[in-house]
Amino acid sequence: MIPIKIECGCGQKYAFDIEPLCGRMPGRVTCPVCGLDGTRVANEIIAYNLAAELAVEKSGPNIVMIFAVIGCLLAGVAGVIKALSMKDGVNVLLCLLGASVAFALALAVYFWKR
Repeated sequence: MIPIKIECGCGQKYAFDIEPLCGRMPGRVTCPVCGLDGTRVANEIIAYNLAAELAVEKSGPNIVMIFAVIGCLLAGVAGVIKALSMKDGVNVLLCLLGASVAFALALAVYFWKR
């Protein structure tokens, strides 16, 4: 149920709770005093509430995903920097391989969640 509070052009305030149908009012809403149509305003309130609920539900996983991608990218950069300071060929190869895997993981996670 979504609470709807409307102030009509005539100054009358009225409120009700509604279960939206397809994200909109299931019927017309009119001011109890002057009879002015309040359906458009009620639909705007419903849309705002549904968008706010969606934003709250989606923000947590998105933030975690962003930090996961940044972490993998930083691990890849650290691997490349470490490989530049190494002298032994096998160790450089393994370090660069680890950096490549970190970059690939970051890209895979990013595109998988899109």
